[in-house]
Amino acid sequence: MLVVIAISIFAASLIGAAGLREVKQVDELALSRRAVLFAETLAVRLPEAPPDLEQELLDLVSRRTGVEFVLFERDGIAVRDAALEVPPERELRRCRRLVDGYAETRLGRVRFHVAPVGPPTAERFLIAFVPAPEVSESASALLSALVGAFLFLSAGAAMLILAVGRDAGRDISFVRERIVAMARVRSEPTGEPIPLRSIDEVGQLTQAFNELVARFALAEHAYSDDLHRAQTADRERSAFLAAVSHELRTPLNAILGFADVLARGVDGPLTPDDADNVAQVRGSGRHLLALINDILELSALESGQLKIQLEAVSLNEIAAAVVREAAILVADRPVIVKLLAEEPVTVWADPKRLRQIVTNLVSNAVKFTERGEIVVGVHAGELLGKLTVKDTGPGIRPEERVQIFQEFRQTFAEKQRRRGTGLGLAITRRLVAMHDGALELESEVGRGSTFTVTLRAVRP
Repeated sequence: MLVVIAISIFAASLIGAAGLREVKQVDELALSRRAVLFAETLAVRLPEAPPDLEQELLDLVSRRTGVEFVLFERDGIAVRDAALEVPPERELRRCRRLVDGYAETRLGRVRFHVAPVGPPTAERFLIAFVPAPEVSESASALLSALVGAFLFLSAGAAMLILAVGRDAGRDISFVRERIVAMARVRSEPTGEPIPLRSIDEVGQLTQAFNELVARFALAEHAYSDDLHRAQTADRERSAFLAAVSHELRTPLNAILGFADVLARGVDGPLTPDDADNVAQVRGSGRHLLALINDILELSALESGQLKIQLEAVSLNEIAAAVVREAAILVADRPVIVKLLAEEPVTVWADPKRLRQIVTNLVSNAVKFTERGEIVVGVHAGELLGKLTVKDTGPGIRPEERVQIFQEFRQTFAEKQRRRGTGLGLAITRRLVAMHDGALELESEVGRGSTFTVTLRAVRP
């Protein structure tokens, strides 16, 4: 028995080593061909599509194939992308130089191929990123087959030893046939229990297998029920937030209206204490209204009801208006808010949502900057317009730089010193994404933070 098992292990190891080596070569060839196919085919199709449909075409192909694409220029500037994370310009230039190879992205290890969009002398290039898993399905199937072969050989050795008992041999054959038949049943993933024909070791194994099948069926049903409940709860949560927010906003507007009437002294002059109390009511009411509006905005974003209308918008004018408002907010603090604009910059954006993006970033800087300056910069590029908001606040720790863009997540400093829902930057990130733009963060603890928004510019 032990000799047969040792031989089985040795044979399986040899077959596995040779098979895995062959599978790896086949998988690498398949990945390379897939990357070449998608990149070359889409590069031929893109010049035929209108410019305003290029992004939609890239997103459609990416969703259907699971392949990520980035359309960039010869100097490495990304023009269109259908990727979780656009590689830096230096990485794009490296990929263009290599044409084909492997790279590391947020998807993990990927195979890439670069194809010129248009004639061979084109100025634009399309790169396709095909995920390259560490363990391929073919390798997993081979390993499973080897494990199955090993188990089969071990079972054969056991059957050889137990061949002296014809009844036991028949029981083992019966169990094996039922398991094979169970694996072929398509209507029930958990299969059917095997009838118990004996009370010996084979019978005990059959009973244990039946119990395992029953437990798997229960786990499958429990998973389906939990998934259904989670989906229902998520829908009900969104509906509840929207309904409650609408119901709260109506009486809150009335409260703010009456507070404004009292503050203006329409019903008579107020004492200093009464004026302070009314000011507290107005401030708290406006803060609560802002939180409710954030929740409504997030609900609209999650449900896809929020739409944008792109047009040519002056980034300088939007930034100047927001800076003027912010300067009033910090009038009682040793903080300077200023605008640095190198030249006029016009971008494709929804005016209302662009102002919301800039306001959120500047308000966030005002909230955390106790002294120093907040510099809003407008910069022009060949195809892109950039807006930067740089402050001299406390900075953001490295472990918090990802979570601040998530819903209802705040930094430690914000939890300790400020009120809010943690939705401002999350909404800003989604609005920038709807404009096909990019939002980046650079920060150093104790020295401040810089948020950079990149949008498609309108060519003169």
